[in-house]
Amino acid sequence: MASTDTEDGRPTITQFTDPMCTWCWGSEPIIRRLRTALGNQVEFRYIMGGLVEDFDEFYDTANDIAAPSDVAPHWEEASQYHGMPVDTQIFETDPAQSTYPASKAFTAARQQDTELAHRYLRRLREAYTTQVRNVNRREEQVKIAESVGLDVDDFTTALDNGTAQAAFEKDLARTRQADVRAFPTYHIDGPAGETKVSGFQSFEELVTALKTVDPTLEQSSPPPITQFIAAYEPVATREVAEVYELDEGKARQALESFVDDGSVRREARGNGFFWYSKNGGES
Repeated sequence: MASTDTEDGRPTITQFTDPMCTWCWGSEPIIRRLRTALGNQVEFRYIMGGLVEDFDEFYDTANDIAAPSDVAPHWEEASQYHGMPVDTQIFETDPAQSTYPASKAFTAARQQDTELAHRYLRRLREAYTTQVRNVNRREEQVKIAESVGLDVDDFTTALDNGTAQAAFEKDLARTRQADVRAFPTYHIDGPAGETKVSGFQSFEELVTALKTVDPTLEQSSPPPITQFIAAYEPVATREVAEVYELDEGKARQALESFVDDGSVRREARGNGFFWYSKNGGES
C-alpha cells in the first residue's frame, strides 16, 4: 500500500482484523475514541485477516490454543486487560469452528455501504463475544444485516454468488502482502508517508502514528456522554471510560446517574454492562 491509497488527501487507518479476535474487540474503545476525537479528518478501513480457517488444523503457540474450548480462558484474561465485556458461554454452547464465515459476511456488507459495514462488523463482534450468538450461522448474519440497515436480499446474494468470497480472498492476499503477524495490525498512510503498527495499541500510540503521516491533525473534545451513547449505542462501560478519560469506577458512576434520571438504560452481558439511550434498543 502506498500513500496514494488516500484518495481525498485524508490520512487512512486500516485495521487488519477478525470478527472473533478478542484483542480487536478490546480495541473498540480506542477506535471509538479516535472517531470521536478526529472525526472526518481520518478515514477508517477494515481488512479481514482470517484468524482461524479451521480449528482442526489450528494451533496458537503463544496462547496454547488448539480448540475452541481453549479460547475461553484467553478471552477472560484479555478482558481483564482491555476492559471490554466477554461471555465465554459461547464455547460451551455453540463455538465457531472457523472465523472465515463471519469474515465473509463482513465483506458482503462492505459491498453495499462502508459505514453500514463498519456497524455490521461491530455487531458481529458484540453478538459473538457478549451475546452467545454464533455469527457464522446464516440466520444470525441476516438478523444483524437487517438490524444495521443493509439490504438483506443484496447481502445474501453476495454471500451466495461468490462475490463476498472473492472479496474475502482479496483481503487475505492483502494481509499476506502486508506481512501481518498479529491482530489487530494497523497500516496508516497520509500526506507525509506511511507506517505500520502491530498488536493492541493505546489511543495515544495510534494518534502518534497518525500524526507522523499527517502532522496537521487536531483533536476535538467529546460530546456529552448521553450524545455519545445515542450515536454509538450500545456502548460498554470501558468505551465511556476511554472516550472521557475516566477510570472505570467514575465512568460507571456517571452512567448510573443517567439510569437514575431515565435518560439511559443498562443491559448486563457476560462480565460487564452495555448502555443504551432511553429509547435505544438492539441495533
